[in-house]
Amino acid sequence: MSNNLCFIILFILLFVSCFSSKESSSFVDRQIIMGIMFPGNFDDKGYFQNAFEGAVKITNEFEIKLLPKVLTPYPVEGKRLMTASEVLEEDVYTLQKDGANLIWFISAHFSDSALRLAHENTNTSYGIIDSFGYDDNILIPKNFLAINFKAEEGAFLAGYLAAKMSKSNRIGFMTGVNIKYVERFLVGFRAGAFYAEPKTRMIVKRVLDEFSEASGKSVAEHMYIEDGVDVIFPVMGPAALGVFSAAKKLGAGHYVIGINKDQSSLAPGHVITSVLKDVGKTIYNFSLDAIKKHKFNGGRIIEEGVKEGVIDIVKDPNIIGNNLFDTMTKIQTEIVNGQLIIPSTEHEFDLFKARL
Repeated sequence: MSNNLCFIILFILLFVSCFSSKESSSFVDRQIIMGIMFPGNFDDKGYFQNAFEGAVKITNEFEIKLLPKVLTPYPVEGKRLMTASEVLEEDVYTLQKDGANLIWFISAHFSDSALRLAHENTNTSYGIIDSFGYDDNILIPKNFLAINFKAEEGAFLAGYLAAKMSKSNRIGFMTGVNIKYVERFLVGFRAGAFYAEPKTRMIVKRVLDEFSEASGKSVAEHMYIEDGVDVIFPVMGPAALGVFSAAKKLGAGHYVIGINKDQSSLAPGHVITSVLKDVGKTIYNFSLDAIKKHKFNGGRIIEEGVKEGVIDIVKDPNIIGNNLFDTMTKIQTEIVNGQLIIPSTEHEFDLFKARL
């Protein structure tokens, strides 16, 4: 009897192991087809484009099919009873119907829906860039990966530069309506300016339509002319392009800080630096890992910054001078070594100021 029981138990264990070894995040028996979701057009010359280029690079290198998709604008004509989240999920299901089994979501906009989809569709692997609202109590499934950036580190460096180069001691920060999504940028920028020149005043303005270049230009002109700022750091969608247009229109003495890519070509002579947040590199690296290991290494929330080489700034000595170039290099080294901890929340900023 005991021998029969042992045989049955052994059979059950072998049966279970056969199925448990084929986890939902495995690509051993199937070809990867990559989908990538954007909340807006991916030709914004910055954040979305950077992500798209990373996806294109990895899929071209390994001859993988890429399915890019822009979120359908809400409300949808003829489907007015659908909620915004239902429209989003319908777009994702379209990608999956077309074969996508590794889907990247670009921006915090997708945070709630992406996590829910991962729980509901265990045969698909999902990754999100810049998730928002996840804490230690949230269960992250094995087929889901959340990647966040220590944006405050790059913003700190930009804020330091802005304060040092400002002639008016007034600098500006522009963003969209959901300022909570860019808190790390805002706090880091403010902290960097304070670290450089404590008396620097920062003006914060929000753009109602962050996909409208015209709206961005209008708000930027007001900040330059009426608020008296001479440097603006725009952290938002395509409306940011309007800031470059405004700086060019108003001429000498009006500066802008680029973001995600080196954006100096958008307004030559007016871009003092760009915060490089290499989303494309991150998508490439984590997709490469899945391709080589035939398995998506999910179930995690990851943070990367200056130390990991995905956050940096453009330091052109022809624009900022050799002394400031050396100072910025020194500060970056201190961040990498952990000697300088950059605040990412208002509370941390208060503590940061108290320690100086």
